Formats: sequence, structure tokens, C-alpha cells
Amino acid sequence: MSDFIPPYPIRHPKTLGGLDTIKHLRRDLLSFWTENAFTRKFITMKLLNRTLIIANLPEAVNYILIQHYDNYQKKSSLMQKSLMPLIPDSLLISHGDLWQKHSHLIRPFFGPEQLTTFSAVMQQTLHEQQERWGKLPTTNTLPMLPEMRALSATMLCRILFGSQISDADCQALTKSVAAYLHSIEDLDVNTFFGLPTWVPSLGGNKSGKAAKAVHECIDKIIATYSPANANSLLGLFLSLPDLSPAQIRHELLAFFLAGYDTTATTLTWVWYLLAQCPDVEQRLHQEIDSVLNGTEALADLPTQLPYTRAIIDETLRLYPPFPMLSREAAAADTFHDKPIPAGATILIVPWLLHRHKAYWEKPDHFIPERFLADAPVKPTPFTYLPFGFGARECVAKQFSTLQLTLSVALLAQHFRPQTKPGLKVTPICKVTLSPDNDVPMTIVKR
Repeated sequence: MSDFIPPYPIRHPKTLGGLDTIKHLRRDLLSFWTENAFTRKFITMKLLNRTLIIANLPEAVNYILIQHYDNYQKKSSLMQKSLMPLIPDSLLISHGDLWQKHSHLIRPFFGPEQLTTFSAVMQQTLHEQQERWGKLPTTNTLPMLPEMRALSATMLCRILFGSQISDADCQALTKSVAAYLHSIEDLDVNTFFGLPTWVPSLGGNKSGKAAKAVHECIDKIIATYSPANANSLLGLFLSLPDLSPAQIRHELLAFFLAGYDTTATTLTWVWYLLAQCPDVEQRLHQEIDSVLNGTEALADLPTQLPYTRAIIDETLRLYPPFPMLSREAAAADTFHDKPIPAGATILIVPWLLHRHKAYWEKPDHFIPERFLADAPVKPTPFTYLPFGFGARECVAKQFSTLQLTLSVALLAQHFRPQTKPGLKVTPICKVTLSPDNDVPMTIVKR
């Protein structure tokens, strides 16, 4: 069992004032938390015009995301404003009847049969990655985060648009989406906190221009669609008469947006953590060598590799790609005798819940064994939510699990990414949680 404590941002000894909180939020969503935030269960803050409630206990997760979902289905104003220019009517940010309609239409496309089809695309892309890494010189050094972003983007583009998509089109889409994400990195906390209009905003109109560039890029790809790509998500969406061309574009973008960087950063953290923990890496190799044994990995592989899955689960616990889930209360409510005003922003914070001292033993340690079936202590229900919970749980959860498991298994089967001594990596979060640098690593052949 590993004793490694992976890096995390500084925790403040006392609560920050309102202006200091806003300053930290504009830089990073992880750097304003206090030490006691990882022990408290319900935090109410009043920042100028906005009531902010942090529901930091499992009962609240169940209450807000499942039992009383109808009152808390709307995403926060910040998320709405950040993503509206790009994906205005998508499953990711819509609510009410529109969300119900799109959820009903799209969810079947992530069932077992389709995952089997997608797994073949994942495997082919990973075999190409194996070939590239296999040709590297012994003295190589790669920036792992960009490397995993390129892998994730290629995999997703082929699944979205078909295996015939050109590398140039994939790179153009990836570049335009990255530019859009950069345009919303300067968080519009004015919207988030309901600040007066005279408070300077960092957002400007950059996101609107960046969204237009993304739309032009994806429209060009969609225009080249061929029936030979009928099993791509684009082909499946085109078979739905109830989705307009604009809605198809937005759903494809939402899927790319939700899966591209989150997969890449999670894989980067996995390689970093394995490089610090040779005992965990050795056990991973033993499992992979035993199960794969020269055979092809298929869609049911995640169930055959419990320790690999445990490593991924523990990585997602320590570094959840979306460390903060926000909702707005449609009507006034009360929870545990705590008043929740109508319009209040409710934060369910995986970054806190996943490291909460009341729910996890050694919460800051990297211990994959805690997620194994024979673990003596099971995770407390509703304290682990890297994919959300309830009706709005990520529709592609099984897809993402398959993608991560295949990527770790097929690459670790042949390679051992290693860090150089003294490498410092700190998690930061603007849009999604990621390392604060490119995480240079050497690819060592097994």
C-alpha cells in the first residue's frame, strides 16, 4: 500500500475575506479553500448580491442531485454564461423539457453495443500510440500533458466523426476548442457572485469570437460526412429526426468539450502517480500481464482489471476533472434547518468531498486499494462523484471509464513513463482541474 501524498495547493488557515476570495477565484478554483473546509459539512457565504451555499456532506448530495433534483436542475449562472456561446441547447447546460428530450434521445448511444464499436476505435488509436512510443530513443523526454491531449483528441474525433477524419481536421478542431477554453479561463466571477456592473470583468467578448471559430471548424467537418461513418456519433445523431443541424453540432461539441481535456488530464495524473509509486506500478503490471497476455482488449476489459480500475478511481478521487458542481435553487428550500433562498448558488465540491477528513482515511494519500472489492472500509455513499450523480450524472460515464481503462492498460503493457527527480507538479483549476505544467516524462520500454 502506497504512503505517497500527492501534491495539492496550499490551504489557508482561516477564511478569506470577500475580495480576497474573488481574487483567488479569478486565478484558480482550488487555491482559496481553508483547512477547515475539509472538515465542515455545510458552509453559507454571502458575497455582495449572491448567497453561496457549500453542501459538503453526503446527505446534501443525495438531497440536491437526486431527491429534490427538480428544484436544483439548473446549472449556475457562471456555467451558463461560460458555455452558452458554444453549446447553447446541449445536454451539458440545458435543463427542463429540453434537457429531458435530449437525454432521452442521446443516452441509448452509450449502451453496451455501441461501446463495443467505440472500443475498436480506441484500440486502434492506442496501438498507433504504442508504435510512436516504441520508436522513441532511449533518452527521450515528452511533455505528458500535451501528449495525452493529442491522444484523447484523436480518439474522440474518430468516435465523433468517423475513423476517416483527417489529422488536420482533428487538430484544427482541437486548437479551436482549446482557444475557446482559454477565452473563458478568466472566470467571470461578476456573473457568479452577482456583482455590480461597475466591478471590472475579465471575460470581455472573447468567448463569442472563439465560439464562432469553433462552429466554423466543426461545420466544415460535418459537411464532409459520409455514410461510411454511420457508426460514428455524428452518424447516429443524423439518424435522429428530432435533432436540428445546430443541435447536432452542439451535442457533438459538448461531448468533445466534456471528454477531451478531462481524459487527458486524468491520464497524465495516472502516469505521474505511478512514477512516484513503484509498488503500485508493479502490481498494475502484474495484473495487466496476467489478463491481457497478448490478447486484444475489448469493451468488457474494465471488469477484468480491478486494480487498474482502482488506480483510475483513486486518481479521479484526488484530482476530479470537475472539482466543483454548481446548481441554482429554483424555489426557496430548507435543508437540515438551513434556509436556502430562491436563486441561491449551491456548490457540491468533489475537491472537498473527495478529501473530507470525516469520510476518508488518509484522505490526501494515494491508496488505490481503497476502491477494491475486498477493501475493509468502503467509500461512504455520495462522497465520490467524479461523474456527478443522479439524473444529470455524466451520460458518457461508462464510455469514459472504458477509455481510461484501455488507455492505461494498453500503454502500461509496454511502457513505464517516468519523471525526473525533483519534478514539481501542482493541481490548478480554471475550467477543469489540470497540472500546472506539461509534466515532462521519459518513456521507458518494459
